Amino acid sequence: MPEDVKESFGFLQQMGKEAKTYLLDRCQKVSLPPHKDILQPGDRVNGVYLVTAGTIRVYYLDAAGGEGTLYWIRPGESCILALNSLFSDMPYPAWAATEETGAELLLAPGAVFRELFSHEPCLQSFFFEQLSSRVFGLMQTLEGTMRRSQEERLVALLLDLADQDGVVSLSQDRLARHLGTIREVVSRLLRGLAGRGLVTLAPRRTVILDRTRLKARLAHHGDSDV
Repeated sequence: MPEDVKESFGFLQQMGKEAKTYLLDRCQKVSLPPHKDILQPGDRVNGVYLVTAGTIRVYYLDAAGGEGTLYWIRPGESCILALNSLFSDMPYPAWAATEETGAELLLAPGAVFRELFSHEPCLQSFFFEQLSSRVFGLMQTLEGTMRRSQEERLVALLLDLADQDGVVSLSQDRLARHLGTIREVVSRLLRGLAGRGLVTLAPRRTVILDRTRLKARLAHHGDSDV
């Protein structure tokens, strides 16, 4: 197994040599294309998804068929809902699919992971770190949905998804799906941000011009000049 994969997950550095070899020898390396469905509501989870590259989006569908993002699983992370389903033997409660860049992951057999979990403190720590991080993130998402305006939610999404050059390589339709709204709303909000010199717009991407001013908009709830 490549060293960079091992370094992505802290627990692999802490496990004993025998336990680590036992786990990695039984992991399957999987490469998934963009927008590939991985899990959906009702699925039984029989493994642990350890993301090594790319991004997996976990989302829900409302009664009208609209989407909303719960969280993203990035390199060095796993899906806490899948882990919970594995340990509780309950059906998976959401949808999970790869994003624009696809994803690479290690798929650890559920029986092997549970066996090691019972006596490897580093795996137990990994589980609870993932749990606490996701609960905190989901609470922030819930608070944002309840208290933030649509523009503020869009700004927070752009800041979260932008690369180091400030580029968000998503279409307006995809941004709308993340936020659980429609493209026309996102288009109007982006035009407003562009008109104030905060972003520039291009087909299937948005470029952040002023991170500081965008962050300031989140710090002042309700101070919107849309």
